[in-house]
Amino acid sequence: MRIHITLFLLWLCHLGHSQNKEADSIQELIIKYETNDTTLVNLRQSYVAKKMLMTPADTTWLAYNKKTLSLAEELNYTKGVLLANNNIGVIYHYFRSDPLTALDYYQTAYSISEKNPSLKRYQFSMLTNMGLIHYEQEDYDKAMPIFRKLLQYPQRKSNMLSNIGNIYGLQQQTDSAVYYFKASIKEAERTNDMLQIANVKSNLGLVQSQAGQVSEGLANTAFSLKMIDSLGLEMIRVPAYVNAAEVYMHSNDLDKAEHYATESLNAIKSLNNLYTETKSLQTLATIQEKKGDYQKALENYKAANILNDSLVNADRKVEISRKEIQYEADKKEALALAEAKRQRTIKNILLASSSGIVLASLLAFVFYRRKQKADTAIKEAEFNATVAEVELKALRAQMNPHFIFNSLNSIGDYILNNDTQSASDYLSKFARLMRLTLENSDKKLITLEEDIQLLNAYLAIEQKRFDKTFDFEIQVADDLDTDEVLLPPMLLQPFVENSIIHGLSKSENGGKIQINFQSVQQKLICTVEDNGIGRAKSKNKNGHLKKSSMGVSITQNRIEVLNKTKDANGSVKIIDKEMGTMVIVSLPLALT
Repeated sequence: MRIHITLFLLWLCHLGHSQNKEADSIQELIIKYETNDTTLVNLRQSYVAKKMLMTPADTTWLAYNKKTLSLAEELNYTKGVLLANNNIGVIYHYFRSDPLTALDYYQTAYSISEKNPSLKRYQFSMLTNMGLIHYEQEDYDKAMPIFRKLLQYPQRKSNMLSNIGNIYGLQQQTDSAVYYFKASIKEAERTNDMLQIANVKSNLGLVQSQAGQVSEGLANTAFSLKMIDSLGLEMIRVPAYVNAAEVYMHSNDLDKAEHYATESLNAIKSLNNLYTETKSLQTLATIQEKKGDYQKALENYKAANILNDSLVNADRKVEISRKEIQYEADKKEALALAEAKRQRTIKNILLASSSGIVLASLLAFVFYRRKQKADTAIKEAEFNATVAEVELKALRAQMNPHFIFNSLNSIGDYILNNDTQSASDYLSKFARLMRLTLENSDKKLITLEEDIQLLNAYLAIEQKRFDKTFDFEIQVADDLDTDEVLLPPMLLQPFVENSIIHGLSKSENGGKIQINFQSVQQKLICTVEDNGIGRAKSKNKNGHLKKSSMGVSITQNRIEVLNKTKDANGSVKIIDKEMGTMVIVSLPLALT
């Protein structure tokens, strides 16, 4: 079954949640306040931040926030305009299931923050909301970099850790999901964020139950539901009920599962959130199918599919992308207009101070020629970047079949020469390697942690095939964060393969592969070193070193193309040692 974890947090720019009593006190101040000034705007927004979490079904919130926006605009109160736009975006996003309109408001708020350095601290909220839109459209490759980037904000680190955990959960990477959820809970406990703890406990319980850890899943689910009831956390009640329904379904308590699924649907009607309603219907249909109530299950599956088609479809994704592109284009146009105005000012000064029309014409011609050359250079650079990107995709496409072909050869050799049980174990390791490979093969960049997982999986297979005739070690310098550093996927694998095939497999003594990652002067230095027989002796023994080094050639070409696209100076250096070979790959240090 496809994992579904609901990300249903309200990303307002203010802090946390509070009790109704505190919100009511602010409302009393607003009623008594008689002056239309910035203090009134701040009071209204504080009231929204505290009260809207408690009453998400209230249909008057949109009008209330639009009135606040109008007041802030009349006062020319920039901060108030930014916050009101963001809050209206939240309402369209979560309460009205209209991410396209929400995106307009988020982008307006973000644009204001970019123009005002004192308001940049609010960018976290808009970026998070935009990341969640990509998440809900199942565009995880766009959502994940945003969430990782936002880890730098300590006040919301717990939220970003849980968002990353959600994506890993949806991609069925259970270990990674559990790791990030637990890290999120630890951070939320440090800041005493009860809403976040309850939300993540619910998602953790779901992932654990889907991974077969039923007792742990039930415990975390019960903990979350108890917090929601005792603290009145209405904002996450519905998604928590959806999660609870699936957790109880995995424990074969179908009656309780159906109860929570039905309750989630009853509650969602007042919220008008199509995203969560779709998940509720899907879960209820699955439970009814397990109970043998096929007619109701079919009806709910159909209803869920209709909603899902309206939520996640190509047209909507294209429109979201169009809005993002238009936003970037508008920014560039604004910069271009500002530059044009500056050039006109310079030109006018020159004209005013010139001694005649000839000089003015000459200057105008010089300006025109410079602009023409600049435009041509920009177009040429854009074209070259596009060509290089196509080349890079082609090289990645060559790399994947080559890698899989060599791995399948390894399996064939092992099955022919060893017992069935070992072959089965080998196939299991290969399946894990293929899963990791396929997950990362279409990505331009992956984290160093993900690449190390790939290398470990590959080396474990080869170590087993060669009866553990070699050892391997992967070391990372202390100043490198493996979850932050980025590099192209499977870049080192061909060099590791060469070390095994041409160096260690023909060595009469026990061999070792040492892989190191370190940062030197803003460069990522990756080293693959072995103590095998070396390239020259290997070539003398079998004479087909060149033929079997296709992967190395492709990797060198990949780095050359990357240098074109990124204007970088990556390099590969192969050093023949007295015993063995050392490969040094140098890349620009890229961080998430």
